Amino acid sequence: MPKPIRISLLPLLGLAPCAIAQLPSYVAPPGTTVLDTDSTQITTTTGPLTVTGGVFVFDQVTIPAGATVRGIGSRPMVWIVHRMQIDGHLHVDGEDGEKVTVLCGANFPAAGGRGGAAGGDGGRGSPQVALRSFAGQSGNGPGNTPGLGGSGGLLSQPLCGRGSGGGGGAFATIGDPWFPAPAGTGTAFVQRSGIGGFGCNGVSGAALRTLFGGGPGGSLFVDNRPDNDFFGVAFDVAASQAVVGELGQPVGGAGGGGGGDLATDNLLLGPGWACDSKGGGGGGGGGCLVVFATTDVVVGPGGRVTANGGHGGAGEMSYFGTGPGVNGGGGGGSGGLLILAALGTIDLEVKGGTYGNGDYDFVLAADGGVCTTTAFPPATNFQKYPPVPGASGIASYAARYDAAPLGGFGGMGIVQLAARSGNNQDGTNTVLDDHIVLRQNGAMLSGAQKRAWLAWRGFRNAQGVYVDDFGAPTNINGNEGDIRPSPVLIRL
Repeated sequence: MPKPIRISLLPLLGLAPCAIAQLPSYVAPPGTTVLDTDSTQITTTTGPLTVTGGVFVFDQVTIPAGATVRGIGSRPMVWIVHRMQIDGHLHVDGEDGEKVTVLCGANFPAAGGRGGAAGGDGGRGSPQVALRSFAGQSGNGPGNTPGLGGSGGLLSQPLCGRGSGGGGGAFATIGDPWFPAPAGTGTAFVQRSGIGGFGCNGVSGAALRTLFGGGPGGSLFVDNRPDNDFFGVAFDVAASQAVVGELGQPVGGAGGGGGGDLATDNLLLGPGWACDSKGGGGGGGGGCLVVFATTDVVVGPGGRVTANGGHGGAGEMSYFGTGPGVNGGGGGGSGGLLILAALGTIDLEVKGGTYGNGDYDFVLAADGGVCTTTAFPPATNFQKYPPVPGASGIASYAARYDAAPLGGFGGMGIVQLAARSGNNQDGTNTVLDDHIVLRQNGAMLSGAQKRAWLAWRGFRNAQGVYVDDFGAPTNINGNEGDIRPSPVLIRL
């Protein structure tokens, strides 16, 4: 089970700035620094410091351009600082599952990706080492709870042609409900819903593809109220009432399931099983990352903060059965939990356009992973989003993704921004974002522009419609901004 993080938001933010200022500062070096939340050594401005339990307490923290700080381990990564400046990359992303590039290696499992800090590991493809694997391994759930992520894809017999894909891990959502390409009918592009691609031969949606893919992991949220899918307590200004988040403690996301193999023969314990074509590894779940600042959190033009799920790996390219094909791919890991809180301002430089307008470069993200492949047909997907904008590019992406039994999409994580409220001086129709600054090329955004790039959904009214502080529908739907998924706003 996940290890609880025993901290409370308001007492931490009430720490005297002068007390924080007496602590050492930290400047991340060039390249990648990996910090383990169970125990790690970090080089501060006053020398080496051992940190246990995942709570990093400093005066000033700077992550310069060209520097990456990555959090791993069984506990959430928590930063308590006077001020944090991020011009590089701070993340607790899950690792990618292994793509299969060898032949006759079914007795060597395809590794699942490691989860980020407090996130679940991805399941292995072809997990058995002494006999045939009848399914890929399930991914681990939040807090690395065994088996509660996406389930594994299934073994295929030779005449079927291809093993099925592993299911995606889940967290705030199952699959990606706002992905630009919709799921198809029947077996077509079921991966968007977190289900592993159907095995057997045939094009996307073909009736011959009858081998079920792995199922998605289960969401942690069960009360059918999506606007309380967060950690802590928010305030609904329109209804003048507190909203208690359904998440009981900070924790990361879930891993995807491993892909299914293709058997070389029809024998239950056939002697050639080691040459079965193996499925790929599932992606690791995004972790849990929390930043508390007694003044400001600043993410500059080149900065990013992420808790993304890892990508599953494609299965082996095989010429057994009725023809060539890619075997079951690993499911994507879900996004994790990302919380930024500041008594001063949360200052974010947006990147390019908005998600709703086809720009997929985000300043903050807790995105779900997918399944990626090597450079062989029929499926050549190296990223989550369509490389060609517009309806034709999106439709082409969906058909190409499902041309092989690739793994299911990982579910979305959660992004929370906690700041002091104001008086709607920025004209966004909510007081909750007045100390959240969005900049584009250095210029502060306000009004309709800020609403579009922030894309806060609001809270649901009695009719189930998301509304702003004045009761007007926000109408975000799939028109998310430069934060994926749309953030939850918490009033300090």
